[in-house]
Amino acid sequence: MKENSVKSERVVSIVGFVFLITAAVAGFTFNGDKTSFLEYIAPTKYIIPYTHVICAVLAFISIIFPSLFIMVAIFMIESVLTVMTHYDMLGIFFFYAAVILLLVKDIFTKDHKHVIIVLFIIHYLSLLGTLSRGFVYAMVSYAYSIFCMVFYLWIYSILKRKFSCYIPSNITDNSKIPGIRKGDVLKLSDFELTETQIQFVLANIHENLSFKDISEKYFVSVSVVKHEFVKIYKIFSVDNLFELRLLLLQYQVKA
Repeated sequence: MKENSVKSERVVSIVGFVFLITAAVAGFTFNGDKTSFLEYIAPTKYIIPYTHVICAVLAFISIIFPSLFIMVAIFMIESVLTVMTHYDMLGIFFFYAAVILLLVKDIFTKDHKHVIIVLFIIHYLSLLGTLSRGFVYAMVSYAYSIFCMVFYLWIYSILKRKFSCYIPSNITDNSKIPGIRKGDVLKLSDFELTETQIQFVLANIHENLSFKDISEKYFVSVSVVKHEFVKIYKIFSVDNLFELRLLLLQYQVKA
């Protein structure tokens, strides 16, 4: 994980930790949400603050050991809790924050579609909890969630068009990957790559490892890693690592 990325994620984790501690303290002063379905499981005056505490602990761990998986987990836990305890608008925001983080950081690159589908199922099931405040209230919550989804997709499409001019033509119209639609499985074994080159590509694409990280993982010199990637660039008709990542991240890359 790159140093600048780690620093920014730690800042977000610190701010999130402060927010969650504040929410936990506030939760202990409230008497819970008697109208929530969670009240049938256990008193929400305990569920709410202690869930915030658990998420605060996870945020603290993420400060020490930056982890995007932990951040997504925190967003989803808080989303379900807040949706079902009268803070559904905040919960909907937490949910889409988790989805956006998952997408932009290429988490679960191998099977991201299925993961997103599961998250949406969890989200829409949690929105059923708003029925405790009436059918009309629940319908408004669902409508708001759908609006957020459409709005973020709209923003994404605008940004995609705006930045498409910065993507080299050898990425958008790459003749080395014919007949494979964007988002489908791309098997590296179908190309003229050695086993070592496949391992290096997977390490960079799936684990975001740098040349130095790859050299340490596979006990080879950095120059060897760079030399192998030069060969890989030629196979995929790209000029550098940035272009290779731009090309391959459009697919579900597997060995």
